[in-house]
Amino acid sequence: MKTPDLFKQQNTQPEYGFTDALIGSATHAARARDALAAAAIRAQTVKHSTRAYGCIYGIRFPAAQKPNVTYVLDRAGIAVREYVESTP
Repeated sequence: MKTPDLFKQQNTQPEYGFTDALIGSATHAARARDALAAAAIRAQTVKHSTRAYGCIYGIRFPAAQKPNVTYVLDRAGIAVREYVESTP
C-alpha cells in the first residue's frame, strides 16, 4: 500500500545531536531542568568548564527542541548565558 503524499513528513532530515544551555549555578540549572520536565521536554543537568566563565552548570537537550526550550526558559524567567551546539 502506497502512502498518500498528504501524510508524508515534510522535514525528512531530522536534527541530530544535542544543545547545551549554559545557565550558571547548579540550582538554576536544576530549576531549568524542572521547568522543561513540566513542559514534557527531556533534559539533563551538565557541568561545563570554559575559559570565559570558569565552572558553569547548564542543561543538555535534543537540538530539535531548541525553539521550545528557549520559549519555556524565557517564560520561567531563567536566563541563558550561551547555547552550545554539539553533534553525536
